Amino acid sequence: MPLELITEAEARTLLHPHLPALRACFENAWEDWRELEPALVRKAPQYRTTSRANVMYDLLSARLVDEFAEKPGVTFNTNAGFLALTFGGRLVVRFKKFRSKSLKVSQIMTLQQRRLARQELDLEMNATTVIAGYLLDTLGANLKKLAVVCPLNGENVWEIALDDAAGGLAELVMLPTPDSGRPKKPGVRSRRPQTKPQAEKE
Repeated sequence: MPLELITEAEARTLLHPHLPALRACFENAWEDWRELEPALVRKAPQYRTTSRANVMYDLLSARLVDEFAEKPGVTFNTNAGFLALTFGGRLVVRFKKFRSKSLKVSQIMTLQQRRLARQELDLEMNATTVIAGYLLDTLGANLKKLAVVCPLNGENVWEIALDDAAGGLAELVMLPTPDSGRPKKPGVRSRRPQTKPQAEKE
């Protein structure tokens, strides 16, 4: 049966000390990608966006291991075939690329993914699984948004923004209803000179 979801307040309490580090891992991994991209463009000008996402995942994973390997209260789990960080034994964080401003992710709905969608993938502990991810701009040239979301049955229950101007001490907000407006936050832009961007095809 699905476990009781972690509350928004508890999630923020667990993540609050680590938000700046999580943001830095995403930003530094993106800078790593920008360094590699020109060589890839020379060899494969029409490379697929899935190739970029795969390389970005590996770069991000390396950054996360370096950053959190010795952090108290943070454990790693790779037994299920993906990297997950567990905070305080209650919050399991996976890492993905968001496919749209709705902050949902592209995934093949295997049994494991269906269990995740129903919050049944607890990695053998009483924990809630959430997604920390990044959204690119239309051209795929810059990070537009960084966030942690709590998925349940195809929708996100809550969202914690990582790209807050206050150095990652982001506000936790409930997601708006379809009829309610929500101010747009400024994107997180790369500090490196841009190569010619490839248009998103996803």
